[in-house]
Amino acid sequence: MNVGIEPLDVNNWLKICELSVSEEQKRVFPIPNVYWIGISRYEEGTELFAIKLGDEYVGLIGGGLDEDGVSGYVNPLMVDEKYQGQGIAKKTMGLMMDYLIRKYRVPRIHINHNKTNQVAGRLYERLGFAIHSETEDEFCRSYTVE
Repeated sequence: MNVGIEPLDVNNWLKICELSVSEEQKRVFPIPNVYWIGISRYEEGTELFAIKLGDEYVGLIGGGLDEDGVSGYVNPLMVDEKYQGQGIAKKTMGLMMDYLIRKYRVPRIHINHNKTNQVAGRLYERLGFAIHSETEDEFCRSYTVE
């Protein structure tokens, strides 16, 4: 499977805005891609990437250096409803984790997800993310770099 990420820019941002999760998933992931693009322009340290499957744009992933100045984070991770269930999210997470480790030399990477999003929870567990805390609505997970 030819999955890759490329920096979000003037050439691909509009295509990424057209992507969406299913209506059912919007209950646990209600934020459209255009919102994340806006945040990335005003929150220092947030980098967004278009997810590609071959020549097709299929999703959005973002991340950067966490507020603690030491750890990395991933947020958001979104794969368009037409491309889900193909292993794209898992492959993309690996690419983003590698990017954060190489660029920032982070000892940990954090990711949060809605407690009702069991699909995301299983994916993050398979990738080695363990729950380190929780809020009323979210699990906060952490991956320790070896």
